[in-house]
Amino acid sequence: MPRKILDQTDLTLAEARRILERAEEGELGEFQRRVQEYTQKFSRLKAEKARRLMNELTSNFDIERREAVQVVNCMPEGLGELRSILSTKGRILATEQLQEMLRIIDRFREKE
Repeated sequence: MPRKILDQTDLTLAEARRILERAEEGELGEFQRRVQEYTQKFSRLKAEKARRLMNELTSNFDIERREAVQVVNCMPEGLGELRSILSTKGRILATEQLQEMLRIIDRFREKE
């Protein structure tokens, strides 16, 4: 029987990881286990930190939640990388805005 989608929300990898970690080991199917492995490998922040960074980006800059999710997932280090993530819909952000965004991202960046 097909499942009905009740709600759809863009999540960062860190948020998806937290949700999957809360599930009991036996509850996860093969697909969910693979997604969990992916999120463990590629999420760059803890879920709470990712949520705070997303909130800061969406409240301080004119970007949508979906764009903020991509920025948090990628954690860009340079202007070119950030510009390529945000260049959707033909909108171009000023270099000063992008530099300020990078400063905020750097504050949240976890030391490896």
